[in-house]
Amino acid sequence: MKNKILTFGLTTMLVISIVFISGCTQDESSSSPTPPITPVTLGYIQGYDHELGFGFDYPEDWEMQVPEFGPPYENIEVFTKKEDSTQIKVSVKSTNHKSLAEVKAFGYVSQESILEEKFVEVNGREAYEVVFKQLVAVNPNVYNKAKWVIFLANGREYKIECDAAEDMYSEYEEIFGHVINSFNIK
Repeated sequence: MKNKILTFGLTTMLVISIVFISGCTQDESSSSPTPPITPVTLGYIQGYDHELGFGFDYPEDWEMQVPEFGPPYENIEVFTKKEDSTQIKVSVKSTNHKSLAEVKAFGYVSQESILEEKFVEVNGREAYEVVFKQLVAVNPNVYNKAKWVIFLANGREYKIECDAAEDMYSEYEEIFGHVINSFNIK
């Protein structure tokens, strides 16, 4: 009888241990989606929008604003260098464009102002890239240099707009490149 009680006690302890251990090792990653795991570069913060399925790094010392927006936009984030008017704008909106050739032909930018345009690949996704000069609205004698990179995915247009005063553009080109090259769409 003592052996039966001892066996019953050991079996009960074994079952309780298994239940406890299996509860502790449950995979929590299935309960919430996680962004792609990539190392974050010093001086940048990695942002990820689970709802729209995209993420990117942005400079940690730049001011971030989320302006008011409505349809067709689903998200707009603007990052501004505090010392000047240099900015990076990331926007997501619904689109009827079916190809990047349509995006290129749409005429976002006047042909006369284009300095360079091409199709590029970023993190396995093709994009349309255009570099151009634009007049500054508040001062018609001053030009900005801008680079836009436009992706199409999931019925949306994902656009990264980088611009700086023409004479300062090269100073920020590395930062612009980092933000663009970190852009990832699920």
